[in-house]
Amino acid sequence: MRDVKDALAALKTMVARMDARLDAVLPHLATKVDLAKMESRFDQMDAKLDATLPHLATKADLAEKPSKTYMWGILAALLAAYACGMGALAVLLK
Repeated sequence: MRDVKDALAALKTMVARMDARLDAVLPHLATKVDLAKMESRFDQMDAKLDATLPHLATKADLAEKPSKTYMWGILAALLAAYACGMGALAVLLK
């Protein structure tokens, strides 16, 4: 009988801990009403995006733009020209 009382006492403490944890967690969980509100907000944002996206660049527009390699090549050429100009100025001013 003593084993049963000990088991019930342990069970009682476990149930108390579970109850405390549920009381702490449940108020922070979303309800169906909260989820419905979020869904309506997402629908509104989706509608705004659909209205905005046609003004943004398409894949065809992006394909016409220069590549990163081309841009790095231009930058390297400009830096080389600047270095040559500085070298020429150094020679002329000696």
